[in-house]
Amino acid sequence: MKQLYRTWIGIILCLCISGITASRAQEGAVRPVPAVETADWMGALPDAFPLCKLSLPGTHDSGARLGGPALQTQGLDIATQLQRGIRAFDIRLQEKDGWLGVFHGTAFQQIYWETDVLPAFLRFLQKHPAEALVVSLKREGGSSEAYASLLAASLTVPSNRAKFVEDFRPDLTLGDCRGKILFLLRDVPMADYPGAACRDWADDATCILTLLDKDGREGHALLQDEYQYRSERESGQKIKACLRYWEALAAEPDTSRRWGITFASATGLPDGTPQAFADRVNPALADWLGQEGGRRRGIVFIDFIGQEAGSRLVTLLINGNFR
Repeated sequence: MKQLYRTWIGIILCLCISGITASRAQEGAVRPVPAVETADWMGALPDAFPLCKLSLPGTHDSGARLGGPALQTQGLDIATQLQRGIRAFDIRLQEKDGWLGVFHGTAFQQIYWETDVLPAFLRFLQKHPAEALVVSLKREGGSSEAYASLLAASLTVPSNRAKFVEDFRPDLTLGDCRGKILFLLRDVPMADYPGAACRDWADDATCILTLLDKDGREGHALLQDEYQYRSERESGQKIKACLRYWEALAAEPDTSRRWGITFASATGLPDGTPQAFADRVNPALADWLGQEGGRRRGIVFIDFIGQEAGSRLVTLLINGNFR
């Protein structure tokens, strides 16, 4: 009996020592990323997570699948982008035929905000209520009065409005925004707007952006939107701009509630297309994130997320939220 007792004690001690050794061996190691379906990846994060501290993969000119090499920026439609884990969208609108058409430059994308884009967002959130979307809206051309009138009409429909983040605050949490859309309005359509108005958005620049709610509360964002180059041979400059921005954002104190927005997209005049830049920029950024991780990279607007490098970049950004 005593021998059996000693045997059991020995087994227990061995298990304890083994557990302590394994625990110490894992100290400082990266935690394993949970297996998360891209359609529901936010559901695996706590409600208290500040939205500004997330890495949110987004698409630049989200609806631009037409227009030829100079204007096309995506190959997947918005519904597919949502399923692939995209949670930030850059939508450019212009009045067309009494509706708000999605445009990139002069190219109409054969879809409308009221009948195609907003309904896709709302259907997705109904099926995936733990997710949250950030949607940047910009007038791409046409009459500012028509844009404001049409957009205000869609934003004031009660059933739509219930799915919007009403009041922007810098310290919004994921729990505040689940099942809803947070709008970033580059052209404010009305006084009683939901979300945040964007002030001081400099063109082709890195700057400090002011995010203003309708009651005057302010937040700020580090914005990197350098997009105009002579050709894709200057893609190294774009890559450096993204990495400088990401490092600055990651260095913000834990207590900071300053947001971050970066565009991985670029184009070149007279030579260089969005595709040509994406072919160089997306792999370089994905390789860097593979080494450094995707944590606290803010909102990242990407071209051609359906292609291999773009898809990898999206995955690394999502996974970085769990490290």
